[in-house]
Amino acid sequence: MQKLRRLLPLAALGILALVVAAGCGGGGSKSSTSSGASTNTNGKTGGTVTILDTAGSVDSLDPGYWYYQTDYEELGTTTQRWLYSWKPDSNTPTPDVAQGLPQVADGGKTLTIKIKPGIKYSAPLANRTVTSKDVKYAMSRCFLPQVGNGYALVYWGDIEGASAYSQGKATEVTGLQTPDDNTLVIKLNKPVGVLATGAALGLPCTAPVPQDYAEKYDKGKTSTYGEHQVFTGPYMIEGAGSGTVPQSGYQPGKLISLVRNPSWDKSTDFKPAYFDKIIIKNGGDVSVTSRQVLAGQSMMSGDSAVPPPAVLKEGLTNKKSQFQISPSGGNRYIALNTKVKPLDNVNFRRAIAAVVDRNALRQTRGGPAVGTVATHFIPPDIPGFDEAGGNAGPGYDFYKNPSGDVALAESYMKKAGYPSGKYTGPPLLTIADNQSPAKETAEAFQQQLSQIGIKLQLREIPHASVIGKFCGTPKQNVAICPTLGWGKDFFDAQSMVDPIFNGKNITQSGNVNTAQANDPKFNAQMDKAEELTDPAQRAQTWGQLDKDLTGQVYYVVWLWDNEVNFTSTNVKGVQNSFNGNAWDLTYSSLK
Repeated sequence: MQKLRRLLPLAALGILALVVAAGCGGGGSKSSTSSGASTNTNGKTGGTVTILDTAGSVDSLDPGYWYYQTDYEELGTTTQRWLYSWKPDSNTPTPDVAQGLPQVADGGKTLTIKIKPGIKYSAPLANRTVTSKDVKYAMSRCFLPQVGNGYALVYWGDIEGASAYSQGKATEVTGLQTPDDNTLVIKLNKPVGVLATGAALGLPCTAPVPQDYAEKYDKGKTSTYGEHQVFTGPYMIEGAGSGTVPQSGYQPGKLISLVRNPSWDKSTDFKPAYFDKIIIKNGGDVSVTSRQVLAGQSMMSGDSAVPPPAVLKEGLTNKKSQFQISPSGGNRYIALNTKVKPLDNVNFRRAIAAVVDRNALRQTRGGPAVGTVATHFIPPDIPGFDEAGGNAGPGYDFYKNPSGDVALAESYMKKAGYPSGKYTGPPLLTIADNQSPAKETAEAFQQQLSQIGIKLQLREIPHASVIGKFCGTPKQNVAICPTLGWGKDFFDAQSMVDPIFNGKNITQSGNVNTAQANDPKFNAQMDKAEELTDPAQRAQTWGQLDKDLTGQVYYVVWLWDNEVNFTSTNVKGVQNSFNGNAWDLTYSSLK
């Protein structure tokens, strides 16, 4: 499934109910048609693999921008090394550029991280090694508006001086300090649990960027560093060694060609990087590309290349061993913009939740195999899921009937000021993806709302514009975005709740708080919960927040979904649980 890390446009899944029993029930258990995440420690080295995808590729080459599942899969771990990365089957960060996990002092307000010596950049800086100053600049530039990062202020906003730097009031982030080339010290205004564990440092904004080389590209309205970047990972974009990414190696929305990075030293990295070359092709008909992968050699499905039901049924009947289906650790929801009337009325929002037939919406994706009908935001396998109510949910009546309850919805409409139980106002601007099966999801939702008189001005537009131009841009005043979803940033409930519900995260572009939820009481509770370091206490606190926020219906969450991947017969595909069980191309190999 394709995710704006972590917003998920619903353009990816179309699966029959017969695919797999996994995802139909069971709180917290994982299963798949094959092995799911593994380490593949004895993979075959060498060869070329081709990834066939049907939707758009990465939106940016800049590691400071990356926040998509596709970014992480295709470029994130293949071409760059972060302070901490994630092994395929692990829910804890693994030191990568860092030598070890942060050393915590001063009551959790000082973190010290040692940097591995000897990690080199690709050409044209092939003789240069990574220093702590490069990590400092990489993290600092992610606060710059021209980089457009979506999570730096969410998780790193309590670094001393971060706010002033992001607002242009300071020339550096004072809380990022480099006493020597191998030491990074992070000073915090208050303890931050996900920084102390290293989890929130296991993100691509910590991929080293040399300031003296990159700073000139970070000037202006939009940074162009991505087009000129140097690489630290096992792979690099083909032909980029001159300092500029050529069209032969990257064609936006069409092609990414990755080759081995000659500067990469395997002895300093835990990733095996078996393939010699990775070719990623985008576009084409999903039925055609799916059959090519299943019938061909040395091919893998892309992030949004799940075959249509007929092809999938055939594949699972005759080629089941070529599929891997596992819970994604994400959800799907309908965003209700509380800044657009009458969605500012909680009872109006509850009426929408009550009338939505979540079973029918799931059926537009293919039925029970796509996942479990959701009752709150935190999905299975994330701490806080059980504390928020597990599969049963918090117990709100408007979520009680997964097939919808028109009479209950009408009662909430009356509470919202509509005596007849029906909406009598103008149509509500609704933006949805124009690709199947997202198109069908939006249209089913439109029909459901008509039962209580709500009319939608439904605009179905290309996938790339849903968030980039409309749902992620508050000034567009989009009332409803029915084809979105969210996936974890790491294995902690904060990453599922805080970015989406905290008012401080509302931005004028690239906004992920699409409901514009901004309740001072909840904001304060989330800010306080960020400080917690005890795992059990974090799960309890964020689970309770999930319960309470679900009651406000900023979003109608309707599915905890699955990831569907498949390969040619001669490919050993490895899923990465950190990245929603998308492919990990540094662990996959030819057989």
